Amino acid sequence: MANVFFFLVVPFFMGLALHWLLVLLYKVGLGFITRFFYRGVFISDDTLFRQDILWNKPQIRFMLALLPCQVLGVIFATLLTDTVTDSSFLKLTMQGTAGAFVAFTSYINFRGKKKEVTTAPAARRPGNGFVLQTLGGSTIEIDNPTRGIFICGGAGSGKSKSIIEPIIQQSGENGFTGLVYDFKFPVLASEVNGAYQGSRVKTWFVNFTDLAYSHQINPVSPKVITNASYAREAAKTILSNIDFKASQKRDFWIQSSEAILTSAIWYLRNNHPQYCTLPHVIALVLKHEPKELIRLFQQDQQVKAIIASVASGSESENQLAGVFASIQNYLSTLATPEIFWVLSGDEVPLDLNNPENPGILTVGNDPTLSATLSPVISLIVSMAAKQMNQQGKEKSIILLDEAPTLFIPNFQQIPSTARSNKIATIYSVQDIAQMQGMIGREETEMIISNLGTHFYGRSTNIATAERISKLFGKMDVEYTGSNKSRSEDRNSYGQSTTIQQRERLTPSQVLGFRAGEFCGIVAEGNVYEFQDILREQESLGLSLQKIRTAPDINATYARINKELETLV
Repeated sequence: MANVFFFLVVPFFMGLALHWLLVLLYKVGLGFITRFFYRGVFISDDTLFRQDILWNKPQIRFMLALLPCQVLGVIFATLLTDTVTDSSFLKLTMQGTAGAFVAFTSYINFRGKKKEVTTAPAARRPGNGFVLQTLGGSTIEIDNPTRGIFICGGAGSGKSKSIIEPIIQQSGENGFTGLVYDFKFPVLASEVNGAYQGSRVKTWFVNFTDLAYSHQINPVSPKVITNASYAREAAKTILSNIDFKASQKRDFWIQSSEAILTSAIWYLRNNHPQYCTLPHVIALVLKHEPKELIRLFQQDQQVKAIIASVASGSESENQLAGVFASIQNYLSTLATPEIFWVLSGDEVPLDLNNPENPGILTVGNDPTLSATLSPVISLIVSMAAKQMNQQGKEKSIILLDEAPTLFIPNFQQIPSTARSNKIATIYSVQDIAQMQGMIGREETEMIISNLGTHFYGRSTNIATAERISKLFGKMDVEYTGSNKSRSEDRNSYGQSTTIQQRERLTPSQVLGFRAGEFCGIVAEGNVYEFQDILREQESLGLSLQKIRTAPDINATYARINKELETLV
């Protein structure tokens, strides 16, 4: 009995204790020890942290994980007792067999790993992708970020510290150009400033609250508005952000407002390019009588065609007054000295991925003024994306944090068309319901479907949690049951096995995610799907340096209005 006890029972319980010790080490962040140990029996770190999602038979997983622990349990049992056997030869044989088992499986695994590295796909290009660290010591590699990245996580989910800031840091390290939208300026702006220290990529910053830290930019510069279609896109972007619901109805009033704003931009671009800025356009529409403007626009044959629908109704005083009242109400929200000053200069080149003058632009918003600033920020992002989305340019990113606060017409086309031009689109939201409420359901679905890599963090929205659960699908779970029946004086026993489908990731699990815990899919990388806690990277943020002393914004505001007096 003693031999049976020490050969079977002691090794089993010692192996079981060692197994749970390794699990504990993994949970507290020492996963490299667990990974090193289990590598000998073909159990990778990915398998460990994804076991609850990907493995259908937990009993097989348990036995595989316990196997090397039992081998060590046999060794420990034979070393700690002399009652197992009096034969030194048998003891040495047991130890030698166990050692040979571990050595053989380690060798086979090493050879497999080496072969895997040798035959790795050529699509992995160092310097063009992003790598995120997990708490357990493994990595999530995004080899081809140009297929787009979608990040969804509520407040406190850790998406900024665990995903967005590491992407900014690696973008600076690898020389990415592009554009970053900072909803809570200067949180991401300082990260960009630190990440690009010493880089050949020049940093630009635009914000509308502290102008000493802002460059000037002209999103409707004649260099950008090269045809009337670009002028119409600019007008649509501005009006859509001021009144999204009205812009979606496309009624007479919104179409007329769009025609007037397009005409003002295109007229100044063709006839007075030195005044072709958004502040001049706003002042032109706000400060002059409707009939005077129509006569002015009709002097240009191209603009005359754009304004034709409005001009045809100019005989009706009430209709004309109503049309101009609509556009003037919209534009009056933008007629502030701060906006006029920032958008009246032309310091920032919008072709940010130009190989001859590479740059990265951070555009800042203010949560307390979001409704006022979002139209002009959306215009900057939209015009910059058009300039960047061309062939022969540098690799770049378009990173939008709190992206639904901006509405950019036809943005869903950018991830698909910009892929071939080496542009990585990173679109971050708090919740899918937020997207649907701010930019519409159809626009939301098109944007999500065009982004290949997805990260989903904690959400308190049950609809979002159910959507994530459906993304991972279901798995087969085997259940075994027994039954007992009695007939006359006999008892009969039976056993049945059923296979049922269960969610691989339940909505309740998503609702219970911790800060930094994410699941998702990777379009091209070292994993296809994942669930893990991402490690927060140490911030590289540096405070911004003043670009200039406080400018005289009132003088700029007065100058712009005075310059337009000579036009009409």
